Amino acid sequence: MGQAKRFDPAERLDRAMEAFWQNGFDASAMPALCKAMGLFPGSLYATYGDKRQLFLQAVERYTATVSADAMEMLGEGGMTAVRRYFAALIDGILDGRRRWGCLVTNTIVELAPREPEIAAMAERQLARLEASFAAAIERARAAGEIRPDADAGHAAFLVCTIQGLNVLAKTKPSRERLETIVSTALATLENPSPNRGVTP
Repeated sequence: MGQAKRFDPAERLDRAMEAFWQNGFDASAMPALCKAMGLFPGSLYATYGDKRQLFLQAVERYTATVSADAMEMLGEGGMTAVRRYFAALIDGILDGRRRWGCLVTNTIVELAPREPEIAAMAERQLARLEASFAAAIERARAAGEIRPDADAGHAAFLVCTIQGLNVLAKTKPSRERLETIVSTALATLENPSPNRGVTP
C-alpha cells in the first residue's frame, strides 16, 4: 500500500530532476529514485507514473525553472545580458549544479537517438534559447554594441557554444579555459576593427 500523499509533488519532482540531472536516465534506477525522492514505490508510481513518465515531467520541470531562470537574464538587455548569461553559466559549471552539465544537453546526448518524443522536447527548448539570444543580439545591434551584420546565425552559434560548454563541464575545466572559449565566441559579435585588412 502506498503512503498517504502528505508530500509536495513539485518538491519531490525537483528531487527527481536533480537525480536525473546528475546521473542520467539509464543510470537512475527506480529504487535510487525512490530514495532520492523520499517516496515508497507505490506513491511514486501513483503520482508520477513509470520511470519514463517521471523523466519527462522532470525535464519539463527543468525547462520551467532552471532554464527559464537562465533565459530570463537574456531579456534584460543586449550584450550586457549576454555576458551575464555566460558568466552565470561559468559559475554554475565551476561551483554549482551546472557541473553536471545541462539536463537538456545530457538528454540529447543520451536519449535523442532512440526517443523521438524526448528529442523533440529538447529541440523545442533549444529553439526557445536561440530565440532569446536572437532578441538580445537584435537589441545589442540596434544599440550599436556589436557588428551591424549580426543576425540569428550568431544566436545559433552561441547556443552551440553553450551546448559544448555543457558537455565540457563534466571534465572539470578551469575557469581560464571556460572564459577563453566564451571570449572567443563573443568576439564574433564585435564590431570590425577600422584597421582590419590595412597593411602597414
